[in-house]
This record gives sequence, C-alpha cells and structure tokens, in this order.
Amino acid sequence: MTASSDLSDPAPAAAPAAAAGGPPRAALRWRAALLVLLTFGAGTTDIVGVLGMEKVFTANMTGNIVLFGLAAGEGNGADLARCGAATLAFALGLLAGFLIAGRTAAGRVWPPRVTAVLAFVLALQTAFLAGWAAAGAEPRGGGLLALVSLSSVAMGAQTAAARSMAADGITTTFVTGTLTSMMGGLAVGQGAAAGLRTAVILSLAAGAAVAGALMTSAPVAAAAVSPAVLAVVIAGAFRLHPARTS
Repeated sequence: MTASSDLSDPAPAAAPAAAAGGPPRAALRWRAALLVLLTFGAGTTDIVGVLGMEKVFTANMTGNIVLFGLAAGEGNGADLARCGAATLAFALGLLAGFLIAGRTAAGRVWPPRVTAVLAFVLALQTAFLAGWAAAGAEPRGGGLLALVSLSSVAMGAQTAAARSMAADGITTTFVTGTLTSMMGGLAVGQGAAAGLRTAVILSLAAGAAVAGALMTSAPVAAAAVSPAVLAVVIAGAFRLHPARTS
C-alpha cells in the first residue's frame, strides 16, 4: 500500500527458529495473531482519514507525501496543511514510540515496553474517538488538524512498536515493506513467514473494507474499531511477556 523504509533482507523464518530451540511455536502464533489484529486496526484508521478527514492518510505516509507534493503543485494550502500535519505528527509518533520501546530486548518475543507503547497509542486513539464523536464525525478547521495529528501520532507510535520487535518485517501500518520481505524471502527459499505476511496484507485490506462499510452509516463506530482492536491486542500481549526467544 505504501513505499516502506523496511527494505532490509528478509527476516529468518520463525518456524525454523522455534525448531532450533527458539521460542515456543504457540508464542509465535499468538504474536502473529496480535500483529494481524494491529494491521486490521490500521486499515480502519486510514479509511476514517481518507473518507472522513478530507482525504488524508494517518498511517500511510507515502500517500501523504505524494498528496503533499500534489497540493504544493496546485497551490492548495488546506491540503498542504493537512498532509504536512499528518506527516510531521507521524514522525513524532515514531520518535516517541522508539523512545518508549527502548532498545530491542534480546530474547523477548513481545517485550513489555512494546505493550507500554501500545497503551500510549490507545490513549491517543481514545482521545481521537472522543473528538471525532464530539464533532459529529465531521471535523472542520483547527479541530480537523488536531484530529489528523492525534491519529498520525498514534499510528507512528504503533509502527515503532511493531518495528522494534523485528517480527518478520511486519510494520502493521503499511505493507509494501511486508510484501517486499515476503517476495524476497520466497526468492531465496525462506518462505516459512509467507503465511504471516500474507495475513497481514489481507488484514489491512479487511480493515479498510470494514471501515468503508461503516463510514456510510455509522462513522463514529468506524473510528471506534481501531481502539477496540488495540485494547484486545494489549490484553493479549500480557500473555507473551514471559515468552523468550532463547
């Protein structure tokens, strides 16, 4: 969906690692399910932005940068402000997320500090939902920019949380890097993580489909999907805190 900076070599497949004395397969499957859920939530979030906040992405920054350039070429100040605010806020969310997550904890399937980042994301998404509902799902002016920024910071922090785990090239907010990792892995015979990567890609589309359907009749409910999913992920993550990769 977007161009990603995650163009590193494909991550080693999770299943062989488990077979060689790595983390329990059950823990890896649980982590995979949580990552798929996070990506589903990101899909709903982007659709709320595109359909409800005058066509701005809050999880897909490549799209925003392209739209920013288009707005600059057309001299459209309102679009410049929205896309610029989203991109800057996303970058700040990334920074905050990486600072909270700290250095990748060696041997952890899901470090507790990653859950702390997601708790921060949930607080932001809850604030967004409150503002979205207060605006009747039709924010305008400064309120619109504030909501765009809130959502973008949240998605940036979520991206940092997933990236800090280095889980098979999964980012949860955009999937070009995931698709690249999957195809690169298949090209060199590392296809064990292809199932997870495919599920992540499909879950982004599924989240977008669900939000798109809801936006026509229940836009507040559409915005509530992502924080609800995130709350489930956070609850499930506690199960993984003791799990180790070695």
